[in-house]
Amino acid sequence: MGNAHSICSPFAEEGLAVIGQHEVAGAGDFIDIVPKGLSPTGGRLAPVRSATFGSLSSLGPVGHVASSDLDSQGLGQMCDAFELMAKRIAVRYRQSAQLQGSEAELQIADGVLGGVAHQLRRLQHFKLRSNTWQGGEAARWLNIFTGNRKRFKNLAEIVRKVQVENRIVKHWQGHALLGDKDPGSCQSLCSSPWEVPGSGKLDIDSWDGVDVFQLDKECQQPLAQVFMAIWQTRKLGQLCKAKPHKVLDYITAVESSYKQNPYHNRLHAAEVTLSSYYFWSSLSEQPGFQDYFTEVDLLVWLVSTAVHDIGHPAVNNDFLVKTKSSLALRYHDRAVLENFHIATAFELMKEKGVALLDHNMPSPPSSSLRNRVVEIILATDMAVHKSLVEDFAKEVQRNKNRQDIDKLLLEKTFVHMADIGHPLRPVVQHQEWATRVTQEFFAQGDREKDLGFTPIPLFDREKATSMAKSQIGFLNFVVAPTWAAIATLLGTAALAPQICLQDNLRVWKAMAEEEDAVAKASAGGS
Repeated sequence: MGNAHSICSPFAEEGLAVIGQHEVAGAGDFIDIVPKGLSPTGGRLAPVRSATFGSLSSLGPVGHVASSDLDSQGLGQMCDAFELMAKRIAVRYRQSAQLQGSEAELQIADGVLGGVAHQLRRLQHFKLRSNTWQGGEAARWLNIFTGNRKRFKNLAEIVRKVQVENRIVKHWQGHALLGDKDPGSCQSLCSSPWEVPGSGKLDIDSWDGVDVFQLDKECQQPLAQVFMAIWQTRKLGQLCKAKPHKVLDYITAVESSYKQNPYHNRLHAAEVTLSSYYFWSSLSEQPGFQDYFTEVDLLVWLVSTAVHDIGHPAVNNDFLVKTKSSLALRYHDRAVLENFHIATAFELMKEKGVALLDHNMPSPPSSSLRNRVVEIILATDMAVHKSLVEDFAKEVQRNKNRQDIDKLLLEKTFVHMADIGHPLRPVVQHQEWATRVTQEFFAQGDREKDLGFTPIPLFDREKATSMAKSQIGFLNFVVAPTWAAIATLLGTAALAPQICLQDNLRVWKAMAEEEDAVAKASAGGS
């Protein structure tokens, strides 16, 4: 930690550290201001080492700008000079991040950073007005630090925010230096005694890395396994305030709350959680999206997908409404199941005493995260499928700059895709899911008949088309249009799911053609 302090000494009064950041397509090289010890992705504790600026000696005198020169420069020129320094620091940082630098090199780097800090302080003296050219120029360079998603009134506001984050990081680092083993501190779940056996070994980053059916056979806890594997891999224990044993206790209770339904069960919850994580992690690596997400966003996705169907009764909203169930009456016939899942999930959090959305960063507040979880789960209602897919397709087409895509709309669409996305899985897995959902539909249809209702053909085992033809319609008219806009954003990560979708469609078509041939032969023979 002593080396980290000496490197960043020019920033001592602002409490800032300069960390290199990966290039975003179309944005060029730049740097970002983040709390000392945090990676650019936010939330993962990695103390800055002396090696970070090991090879900056070749930067030359760019960082040593004389005060008299600064006085004679206009705001635009200073911004240009600052941009040049920022670019060169970022480039050198990426080239030398893993090298061990000498003391002399560190002193040179220290001076370079001092020049950057001096320019920052100079910029603070200007009045930044959005209706002036200077204000626009300054705001544009402020986005070097905040990205396109966060807007601050001025540089001082940025500095204050970073200072708050620094205090949090110092708190974490203090625990680490003292050897604090309290499970409520920043210790990762990976080393905790509450780790789910085998969860850290799951290949969650590959589309075909985990078969939830096989996982269920091996451990009977597919949801807890997948959830904790993601939690440990992404070190969310450093971000979340909840103690590790409380997190495990909660997700175990969530899994137990899923009923033994053919389709809407713990396996489905694990599948949706797994697929959503693949989408999130893959999208995070795409050009234009490297800075779009933080681990706080992943926390929202993870909680939403894990609980999205908790306590599902194996019947749909239409059944609950027309039978005047207590749930339908409670939620006024609107998104009945989705509201029930949300309430059940948060009631369970309260019962277990685990604030799963409380985190160690100064923003966003946990209340806003809860609102996002609510909106995401409400968007899994098939009643809003058409409008959701259309809105997202328009949003993607309208925003070529991916940073400007509405995040909540994107989250709702991606989780909805995961919820209906079993046709994106290998043929054997997809056919198992198709069989299970058909069984559940027919069981509901039987109950409707017993109650004197007439089920729709899809739920009537005596009137339904064959599974092959039913799935062809589902893939062509529901899954494929949803997947189309998503696939354009995932790049090469979309290839594996796309191949599975094509394979499944081909298999169902072959089965349907065979059924037609058999039916035609039977009709001809009679």
